[in-house]
Amino acid sequence: MNYGPDAVHELIVESGWSYPVSTRRLERSMPMENVVIDEDGNSMMLSELLQKADVERFEDREDLERKLGPVCRSESDARHIGILGRVKRTFFG
Repeated sequence: MNYGPDAVHELIVESGWSYPVSTRRLERSMPMENVVIDEDGNSMMLSELLQKADVERFEDREDLERKLGPVCRSESDARHIGILGRVKRTFFG
């Protein structure tokens, strides 16, 4: 299973597109597409991922990985706060 930038790259390939690809084109064509962001299977909508990345286009696969990789890692980390993190959030906001 592909996840993170690799999953987005697969969507581009499956659509028959080539780079460069604008985020507008991705959002228009697949706004509700679910993208797995980490090996644990956490996911988010493609449109949400692209919005958080705040980019206009991907010049090539490496550019896509450079721009989306940090966003996927950040989102994955935010979803893995663990029991201690949940307790802290519950009591301390």
